[in-house]
Amino acid sequence: MAAHTRISDSEFMVEKLSVPVSIESAIQNPFTLSLAVSQANLGSTIAHVSNVEYLRWIDCISDLHGISCGQSRQQLLAQERMWFVSRHEIDYLAEAFAGDRLGCATWFSRFGRTTLQRETLIWNRDRDVAVCRASSRWVFMDLKSRKPTRIDDSQVQSFQLLALRSAQG
Repeated sequence: MAAHTRISDSEFMVEKLSVPVSIESAIQNPFTLSLAVSQANLGSTIAHVSNVEYLRWIDCISDLHGISCGQSRQQLLAQERMWFVSRHEIDYLAEAFAGDRLGCATWFSRFGRTTLQRETLIWNRDRDVAVCRASSRWVFMDLKSRKPTRIDDSQVQSFQLLALRSAQG
């Protein structure tokens, strides 16, 4: 396992994790993180991770992946561009509780002219059980015109270079 990288002010730890084959065998070089569930992540009615928290995590994982590709939200904002979510499809597969050690993986399954499809998997690292899967469509937007804009070749290249670095360890 590679050295851990702490992202400041984040509950996530960026680290190279292996997604258990029993959960998913088709992923090639995902961006991975670990997460320890705390009391603060639990819902107020039922003491398990709530659907709102999973959605927040999916957004944070996407953001951290963008930062690792050299495309932070601040950098995109300076270019008057931003990724907007046009669709989330989330499957909640098992409960997660305080103290659980989770693994998180994200990768791109499809690129279009102005959109990309991002997959996210969250699993319990102690039980090798998937707890959440999400598929999200993101649209690259021009903030001046408020219309979709073409994804630059340099952006696609940075995503591909990250995958290459991950494969090389």
